[in-house]
Amino acid sequence: MLIRKNISLDDKYLKKLQPLLDANNGNLSAAVRDAIEVAYTALAHHDNIDEAIQFLKETPTKEKLNDTIQNGENIVINNTMLEWLFRCTRGRLTDEELVNELINPFEIQDMKQLEDYLNWVSKSYQWKIRTSIKCDNISNPESALVLISNSTVHSRDFFAQLVAHFLSRWQQLDIEHVFRRSNSTQVYFRRNTSTSSNEIMPGIRRHFGYLDVLCKELDENTEFWTQLMYTYNVERFNLVTLHRSQFEVFATGDVPNPTKILERLCKQSVSDMALPDLLVRFRRMYLATQLAKNIEISLESGNESITIFHDFKDERVIRNLIEYFSKIFRENGTPFETSSYSSMIIFRFFQGREPEGSGLYLIEEMEEPD
Repeated sequence: MLIRKNISLDDKYLKKLQPLLDANNGNLSAAVRDAIEVAYTALAHHDNIDEAIQFLKETPTKEKLNDTIQNGENIVINNTMLEWLFRCTRGRLTDEELVNELINPFEIQDMKQLEDYLNWVSKSYQWKIRTSIKCDNISNPESALVLISNSTVHSRDFFAQLVAHFLSRWQQLDIEHVFRRSNSTQVYFRRNTSTSSNEIMPGIRRHFGYLDVLCKELDENTEFWTQLMYTYNVERFNLVTLHRSQFEVFATGDVPNPTKILERLCKQSVSDMALPDLLVRFRRMYLATQLAKNIEISLESGNESITIFHDFKDERVIRNLIEYFSKIFRENGTPFETSSYSSMIIFRFFQGREPEGSGLYLIEEMEEPD
């Protein structure tokens, strides 16, 4: 039975029917019949039209991905295993070749195209990651916010690192802050022209490559570091790390000067460091050497101090330790006085004024306060 009914179609729907019209030599009735057949087939396996449309949209991508799996370009990996790999490689930087393989710079002209490209990559690989980019200038941004949502925190970190590497090479943007939430990771970027585009940006190394140097050293000297860490563990970290030349001076009963070593590590002269910077770096270095059990610092302007806790018993050792640390602060040039108790040493600094008393450097030996 042939039933004729009038239907109204907007121009946008006629445009969507154009491939079917072309296939049927412009016959609109035949084109509509074909569209009905496609819709009927799709709805036979889905509950509603939205699911059917989503399935049809994803099918070409899945087929393309299956082709890359068959030709060996990609492989199938268990999601739990992939998450384990992401988690156990956090803190290590990816190779530049991997960045270039995932993000093709020839496909991207501005930040909006980068956003679209990243979402296309995520969809192509069946990842759940969604990327949104906000910036002050899509062509030449001074700053940018990259919001990476969905998936897990470890997979988002991995993806964010790839994006950060690309932005550092392409736009000389470095990471300023990273905020991790339950379902999203926000990465703030700012232009950094002081670092060469061929170098790893300091923000990338700080936020995503903090274990990179350590892991490379472990890979290259596995036996040495394994034994060293085993020894530290067995001895409950009751070992002290000293430069060979400083140990030699200590062994003779004299006190070495640690200033040069600190300057090499900080890549800056101690005399040029602001006192707060020096105290922060001092704490980081001498906690690592185990010369101190703990170090507390006060950075309140005009009331700067550093308290060094130790468990040495011999008074000669404590006096030598005070003199050892004092050489660093004398080099900095800020007047200070020192108080020594049974298990701690306190350095108090006097920026812009001299301490009361006969000299700049006072050592008081007394019982530990209650």
